[in-house]
Amino acid sequence: MLSPYRVLDLTDESGLLCGQILADLGADVIQIEPPEGSSARRIGPYRNENEGPEASLFWAAYTRNKRGITLDPGLESDREVLLRLVAGADFLIESGHPGQMAELGLAYEDLVRIQPGLIYVSITAFGQTGPKAKWCTSDLTQVAASGFAYLSGDARSAPTRICVPQAHAHAGSDAAIGALIAHMERLRSGRGQHVDVSAQQSMTLSNMFRTLDEAVGMPRAERLAGGLQAGGIVIPIRHRTRDGWVTLGPAVMPSTGHFMRRLLTWVAEEGFCDADLAEQDWGTFGIRLGAGVLPPDTYDPVERVLDEFFATKTHAELLQAAIERKLLIAPVFRIDEIVDSDQLAERDFAVAIGSEGRTADRYPGPFAKFSRTPLAYRRAPPRLDEHTAELRSEAMRKPAPLRNFPPTAALGSQSSLPLTGVKILDLFWVIAGPTATRVLADHGATVVRVESSKHLDTLRVSPPWQFGQPHPEGAAGFQSANANKLGITIDLGTEEGRAIVLDLARWADVVTESFAPGVMKARGLDYPVLREIKPDLIMISSCIMGQTGPWRNFTGFGRLAASLAGFQPLASWPGQPPAGPFGAYTDAIASRYNALAILAALEHRERTGEGQYIDQSQTEAALHYLAPAFLDWTVNGHLTDAMGNADDESFPHGMYPAAGEDCWVAIAARSDEEWRSLCEVIERQDLVNKRHARAEVEAALSDWTRAHTADEVEAALQARRIPAHAALDTPGLFSDPQLRHRGHFIEIPHDIYPTTTIESSRVQLSRSAARKPERALTLGRDNHKVLEELLGYSDERIASLEQQGVLR
Repeated sequence: MLSPYRVLDLTDESGLLCGQILADLGADVIQIEPPEGSSARRIGPYRNENEGPEASLFWAAYTRNKRGITLDPGLESDREVLLRLVAGADFLIESGHPGQMAELGLAYEDLVRIQPGLIYVSITAFGQTGPKAKWCTSDLTQVAASGFAYLSGDARSAPTRICVPQAHAHAGSDAAIGALIAHMERLRSGRGQHVDVSAQQSMTLSNMFRTLDEAVGMPRAERLAGGLQAGGIVIPIRHRTRDGWVTLGPAVMPSTGHFMRRLLTWVAEEGFCDADLAEQDWGTFGIRLGAGVLPPDTYDPVERVLDEFFATKTHAELLQAAIERKLLIAPVFRIDEIVDSDQLAERDFAVAIGSEGRTADRYPGPFAKFSRTPLAYRRAPPRLDEHTAELRSEAMRKPAPLRNFPPTAALGSQSSLPLTGVKILDLFWVIAGPTATRVLADHGATVVRVESSKHLDTLRVSPPWQFGQPHPEGAAGFQSANANKLGITIDLGTEEGRAIVLDLARWADVVTESFAPGVMKARGLDYPVLREIKPDLIMISSCIMGQTGPWRNFTGFGRLAASLAGFQPLASWPGQPPAGPFGAYTDAIASRYNALAILAALEHRERTGEGQYIDQSQTEAALHYLAPAFLDWTVNGHLTDAMGNADDESFPHGMYPAAGEDCWVAIAARSDEEWRSLCEVIERQDLVNKRHARAEVEAALSDWTRAHTADEVEAALQARRIPAHAALDTPGLFSDPQLRHRGHFIEIPHDIYPTTTIESSRVQLSRSAARKPERALTLGRDNHKVLEELLGYSDERIASLEQQGVLR
């Protein structure tokens, strides 16, 4: 899809995924390293546990499909080569600390003089400007700054990170989205621009909108592994099985209560409870329990029944039952269980990549299946300076010629929203889909979001709520996921409702949907049908397991996909039950890949006139964020174990208690120099030569942090260039000066409250700022606008649809 374009990738471990995504989409990506090699080559795991520049599986995980060259911008001859490459490039990605590229004379302002159409992407911990922009950071401190660490783990333990680094992946995938959005604008204006991505801000998407707690008056979200909270009462969702653990989805809400009924029906069939237990009103159970309508111990008998029942079942039995009975449960898999599963084997997910003199290794496969332009893995990760001869000797390349996008726009005209003219029929729901189309709507796409008051979107019944009161119009997460969209309510179970969807598909460039596989076909709305009425249509289907394979009918949310994809054991403590990352974690990952798939397909359609069908599996996409652990298994046969906050590369490395209730600060000493500075700050120089005495060091550091607030610890350590950051809770996020600086919180009018607050777009473009939403999206707000202005329906026809109950 991106084969006409060239990308220069100057990133280290903080940004490699961005370039790999563009490479997987077909771009010619050139990885530019310093002469000694990228620092990412010195990050484990390592092939056969042998360290060396060609042995890092972290490097291999994020550099396939790229060519490689080493250059030193301080050498005149190398600088000439670099600037020649810039003159012919379409994109450049960098992850230096703010100001570093300017010191080298390679800032956006410098290079745009050489290539005015250059899309220049910067990936940093906090963004290019702001009070924390130049803070010293690590993956641990970035996760702490995002609020995600505070929410992850067990309430009785410290906040917990996923032990495979994640912040870089969230930032890298957002950076790829930003690059493609800027590219769409370039097709109109002929001009490049600067894309600024903050890892802290990117990772906040994983908080399931609880970042908004303080803004909307919701009590602070708490860390609670293995359970859900309803008004301070814990509903357990984690149970032992014969061979591990199982986790339950949120099956006590209006949109999900039928899943609990199915589960308890099965439990009753096997004699563990009476059948009448299943017939309770599980759809309102959580609300009634939280509101005090039910006694606090109402769920206790259910917990005991499920403990006894699940203890008799294996992972395989539970997965099969989840598929056949459509249950909201998932076994907690290790990564080998998903990598070697029948599901991924049937979908040919793992891809063997090798080259001359190298053994072919199995890598995570395409993040989505494209019907016309399947992703191809063309190259193994580059050896150090592998392609220097061909790149140094090649003729001067010209940037790819630009086309008019959309066709009505005047090339070279004043910059406008990049996706103006793109029309999307949005049948996505909950988080993974709607947050993808939100980004596109922010940047100009006309998105028509279809929902129904008969079957409320789960986000409408999920916290945070305005003033902490459950109400479908006061769900801040729904508003944040669907800002800048037009909203219409349609009963899709009626023939008239189906006819409206067909008309909207005829109007649209893109149709999105995230129903269970087979639902769209049963309604006569699948891709072959829609392609008949719109031959160049792009359609994406996104679900937990994809549209094919023996597990395709597995039903669930991102919490269950995180269990199947192997994340749960990786955000846990040794010897403890799997805690797992907070919430529907893989929704935040699939969101990025949904947006990327749509943008790449739009670029391809503009160039060729071809639409296509995209099959996106949330679980497969999520495995790219675990690519080093994936390779550690497929190459070394080694499973990454639960580590808590420990790290193979750094020590000390953890969450340490600060003064105050449940206050924590993340600290990471990556080098001997940082370790010596840390000992000086805590006035324990006697420990300088005892770094190996981990228990003694941990105790001494904890004693020091307990005597100071998190802010005081941050200030003292940042002054010595040691990575440190408070593990922000949700009120801390709302008051964080860096998020404030980036305009992360946006207050918008609401027809009921009368205002609410949403999160901003996480990608910042220098010339194409995201638009601010006009007002909150209430149910059916734009029924008349969509039907009359977009589809040309008469007032009489609209009135008839209303009278028939179709528009609800």
